[in-house]
Amino acid sequence: MAEEIYRQLSKAYGSPESKYLPKIFEMCLTKEEVSVLLSLPATPEEVAVKLTVEAAKVAENLRELFNKGFVLYKQVDGKLRYGLNSSLWESILPDTRDFEKFGEELLDLWEHYHDEEVVPNYDALYVRVIPVEKVIPMKWGEILPYEQISGIFENTKTIAVTECSCRTLTRQCDNPTDVCLVFNEFADIIIERGIAKRISKEEAFSIVKRCEDLGLVHQLNNSEPEGYEFLCNCCSCCCTFLKGMIVLGKKGIAAKSRYVSSVDSNLCDEGCSICASRCNFGAMNIVDSKAVVDKEKCFGCGLCASKCPTNAIELIPVRSPEHIVDHLEKAPSNLVDTLIIE
Repeated sequence: MAEEIYRQLSKAYGSPESKYLPKIFEMCLTKEEVSVLLSLPATPEEVAVKLTVEAAKVAENLRELFNKGFVLYKQVDGKLRYGLNSSLWESILPDTRDFEKFGEELLDLWEHYHDEEVVPNYDALYVRVIPVEKVIPMKWGEILPYEQISGIFENTKTIAVTECSCRTLTRQCDNPTDVCLVFNEFADIIIERGIAKRISKEEAFSIVKRCEDLGLVHQLNNSEPEGYEFLCNCCSCCCTFLKGMIVLGKKGIAAKSRYVSSVDSNLCDEGCSICASRCNFGAMNIVDSKAVVDKEKCFGCGLCASKCPTNAIELIPVRSPEHIVDHLEKAPSNLVDTLIIE
């Protein structure tokens, strides 16, 4: 059982009944750091007055807590004002310093927290699947920039790469972790923290190609272009969204693309089964030595078509552009304002 001060901190982060966050905090934070966190939101000077300590020391503590992902800051009347970071899951996990220090015990606690407390409380459409661009069929008409990797990259100011928090945590496969692409203000934040590297569009395309070859699903946060934050390259055994749906049974947290796979049985190579092995959604099956698509399960990622040796599989549009456009979240005017707990 964690000490009371760590349970108070869990409550401050919006999880008063959590079984796991207090213990996670106890492993990651000193009591001095918790006292600072419990004094927020505030400027360093205001925290110093509350705790009767030197402002310079508080500023140093807050900077380190920012680097570790526990707080965010913004400028208010010319001063830095800090608040708790509501996005603990995405913000702390890419930083492996504490994992290296505490090892499997801390990772196991984070995984229990995710599976038992985070996923059941998902209440929105957080991400949408982006198809492999080279298999999007030109013959079907206009392709929206919303569903093209190239269009997505053109609508970003900053691109960076960081560690995949989900795969780092769950440890269920050998897929690479250095493949999580982050954009714009979100990228700027974690670049400043020292856990992401700014990259070019060409480098980002190279990462995307590597992930497609490995059979990883592209997922983008479901926002207007101005609000792009990340492009994940996901597996169903680790991804917070795919695992949440496919393994843990939570519905409605990821949107399908506008497409589904279609198989020309005359071209299908008997006994190949490459498509079935690459499908993260269990939508591709081999029946009588031929590939058969379960269209209800298909998310239109295009991974099956991208490696079909006989070109027997293609994506076909089954949803109008409104399927994407009408369900996009409005981009925030300032990301920090949406994440910081006031």
